[in-house]
Amino acid sequence: MTRILGRFDRYQKLIIAVLLIVFLFVLGQLTVSNFLSVSQVLLTVKLSSFIALFGLCQMIVIAGGGSGLDLSVGYTATVTAVLTATMMDGKNQNLWIAVLAALAIGLVVGAMNGTLAAYVKLPPLVVTLAMAQILQGAINVYTAGHNITGRPSPVLQIIAAKSTGIFPNILFILLIVTPLIMIVTYKTSLGLKLFGTGTNETAAFLAGVNVRRVRFTSYVASGVLASLIGLLLLGNMGIAFKDMGSNYVMPSIAAAVVGGVSLTGGDGNYLGVILGAIFLQTLTNLLVALGWGDAGKWLGFGIVLFILLIVYVSNRRRK
Repeated sequence: MTRILGRFDRYQKLIIAVLLIVFLFVLGQLTVSNFLSVSQVLLTVKLSSFIALFGLCQMIVIAGGGSGLDLSVGYTATVTAVLTATMMDGKNQNLWIAVLAALAIGLVVGAMNGTLAAYVKLPPLVVTLAMAQILQGAINVYTAGHNITGRPSPVLQIIAAKSTGIFPNILFILLIVTPLIMIVTYKTSLGLKLFGTGTNETAAFLAGVNVRRVRFTSYVASGVLASLIGLLLLGNMGIAFKDMGSNYVMPSIAAAVVGGVSLTGGDGNYLGVILGAIFLQTLTNLLVALGWGDAGKWLGFGIVLFILLIVYVSNRRRK
């Protein structure tokens, strides 16, 4: 019995996330016709995969502690999509150039965020919000007076937008990324240092961990991942446009929180983030199907975050 209770405590957050998803699917089926159809479920999985990938960026920076958040992921992805669309121009042979450009963009953005947040010790919320505004301004200047040109390569479109059988290919990307992330975070020294820094910064420092470097690395990783996700967004949508990635910022944070990532840092189960993304996308589908539109979607996200923050603060006070 004790062993069963121990396992429940260990997986409590995941179980709650699964129950929330089941509740929404049941509610949707009762109120909207064909809500649980195969095509609808697969569409939900496809759309939630992009939220889950952005949620990975948030999980990494939050896990490192220091009130970490990355509000620049959306515009990092957008800048990458806008610039690489022109580079690829619908040609497979240009894809590798676009990938290198994406890596460079992510490195620069992540290094700037990491330097200011980890070494200068400015509040991450302010740093990444300012970076998001800078990137947004850069996009507006770049696109002023002319349309965004170029298309993703056919290979990128197959990876991000097409399906193999009935399953969207982006799901296979997620299935490859997930075990890799789980191995890195739980089985390598880098992951242990990240969680150790987030759990207790002082103890990690006394144990010989370079706390600043760990947090700097987390922002670099977030920037690179967000930039590569920008390529996937471009492949999925077929074109690049302003603000194409900005709508993923709030859902990415919400997915991490719903998935059980502690805002104080020190933990982060990527399976939970994926479940959080599925929950949010299912909630979005339900609200849209009920006629609430985008306004209902953002209202739903706001209410979910508000409730979870209340629970988070209550738990901290008990401790």
